Amino acid sequence: MRIAIGQVMHETNTMFGAPTPLSEFQRQGWDSGEALVARYGGSRNYLSGMLDAGARLGVEIVPTFAANAHPSGTITSAAFGALRAALLDGIRAALPIDGVVLALHGAGSAEGVDDIEGSLLSDVRALVGANIPLISTLDLHCHMTDLMLANADALLHVHHYPHTDTYERGAEALELAVRMARGEVQPVMQLVRLPMMVAPVTTDLGPALTITERCWAWEREPGVIDCAFVHGYPHTDVPIISTSVLAIADGDHALARRVALDVANAIWETRAAFLSDLPAPADAISQALAAPERPVIIAEVSDNPGGGAPGDSTHLLRALLDANPAEAAFGFIFDPETAAQAHAAGPGATIQARIGGKTDPSVLGQPVEVSAYVKSVTDGRFITQSRMGRGGLRDMGRMARLVVGNVDVIVGSESAQTIDAELFLLHGIDVTRYKLIALKSQNHFRAGFEGLTERIIRTDSAGWTTSNLHSFDYQRVTRPIWPLDREVEWDGKP
Repeated sequence: MRIAIGQVMHETNTMFGAPTPLSEFQRQGWDSGEALVARYGGSRNYLSGMLDAGARLGVEIVPTFAANAHPSGTITSAAFGALRAALLDGIRAALPIDGVVLALHGAGSAEGVDDIEGSLLSDVRALVGANIPLISTLDLHCHMTDLMLANADALLHVHHYPHTDTYERGAEALELAVRMARGEVQPVMQLVRLPMMVAPVTTDLGPALTITERCWAWEREPGVIDCAFVHGYPHTDVPIISTSVLAIADGDHALARRVALDVANAIWETRAAFLSDLPAPADAISQALAAPERPVIIAEVSDNPGGGAPGDSTHLLRALLDANPAEAAFGFIFDPETAAQAHAAGPGATIQARIGGKTDPSVLGQPVEVSAYVKSVTDGRFITQSRMGRGGLRDMGRMARLVVGNVDVIVGSESAQTIDAELFLLHGIDVTRYKLIALKSQNHFRAGFEGLTERIIRTDSAGWTTSNLHSFDYQRVTRPIWPLDREVEWDGKP
């Protein structure tokens, strides 16, 4: 048995930033054949899960094509055309095959194409025919569309946020494709969309955990293959945004419908619990300093590069430098200019720097002008130790540890969220010896800082990924939708 695997991964923030060109995909991850195996094998990700499942089941895995780029602006038409061609060429070259398993995101948009995943699944289906199993993994921050459902046999979302189960979901998708090819199972899908959006919330606790546990309870019932709480991706502006539930059963549409409706109604009834009121940066710092725990983690959710923000907002950094507490570190802020300046000066030098605030000063804050001591410089490369992506190489480009007053400030050359304490260790900082650690991330950082802290404070301010959805100028989202519109009715049916 031969199963083809591939990936096209991008979370698109259509509201901010420049369009994402082909060069960004080629720079960050553009691999075919064995190069795909070399990059993704041996670490915790979707494709590695597929590869290992194939080896365990004794089927031949045919690696086709994989591309990835950091969350950013709308994909250019030329870039999407190249992505489409590379994926289809790879699958075409793999024929004949007994199945296709893809790793897609679900919130990708290109110029003129709101739903790139549905478009790709449609193209793949046309290429391989109606009888070949076609399964895709998806992020839970995605848009579910009719085009996806019409062309895939099954869609498996990650259940966890932080996304610590990508490896397992990749393995499950491959196993399901093999079972389909052997005629052992016939997945059928039922989707229920809700007229609501959810600002990013962790599944480790709170209302999202309660709903996820309800999904898992259904998955233990005979005939139920999968049940997913699809949070949706609110930091973009496309008509297809919604929170939804996707249930998959073995040949039983009525069972899948019953599961999806039950979970969807539970979400709708408890929707108010998903609203958050996060402190401003100065208040978050005051709370952290007053707390008995150490270290206290402050996460700046409003400038999360994992959601398409640039990572150079200065709101939290400025508040931290104004407070100037002892035993505090900020890691990290995206600023290639200052990183290059520190590398040129070298450790031991003192530089006059303008940190951050270069992408969108009117929203994200002006650069912070400081006199900074260059403590160390690095190449920004380390192996991830977090449960999310463990074993994978992280490359942040040139980085530097600066000391401004009492505060250690790490600057980097790649826009990325901090998901791992290893980034601090790279620069000689043991976070367990500090009182306050500030970073940029929504929730993925939790997987890397487990066991290192008992106190987490998420802070919000003006930014491209703020949890205050009312601050965005949505133009294309289908209305009414909660919580933008409070008087929204839903009858509890698909």
